[in-house]
Amino acid sequence: MPSAIAAIAIARPGPSGRAEWLVAQRLPTATLGGFWEWPGGKVEPGESSAQAAARELFEEVGVRVAALDLRPVGDPHLLGPITLELFWMMAPRDAAPRAIGCAQVRWVQASELAQLRFPPANATLTERIVALDRALGAASPSAASPAAQAGSDATT
Repeated sequence: MPSAIAAIAIARPGPSGRAEWLVAQRLPTATLGGFWEWPGGKVEPGESSAQAAARELFEEVGVRVAALDLRPVGDPHLLGPITLELFWMMAPRDAAPRAIGCAQVRWVQASELAQLRFPPANATLTERIVALDRALGAASPSAASPAAQAGSDATT
């Protein structure tokens, strides 16, 4: 059975009105150390992908979110024996991410993602965030909450 990895991209309104996305840098001692990624990790037995993404976000950057608030960014991505699933949401107002299980965290605009070194397996997921960011661009990021987007196809 393939391993399942769940990750989360959270956004906040940036100073320019465009969304900024939270990325984390892997610890130097980790596999692919120094690479940037969407916070996430292995789905544990008995938990859903959304639950795993929410748990991993808290463990890696200290931001607590409810799994029910997460929206998938497209279908799961199959990569050999691994299934990658990416979720997104607007950051809670009290979100104060910090590097706990990673080297550092940064808020970046989607246009900056191409300048960061992501693991090759993350390329498709990152492309999906860039497309989502474009779809949200016409709307105010604060109005782009998962609830406001419930009827939108911006995540496919």
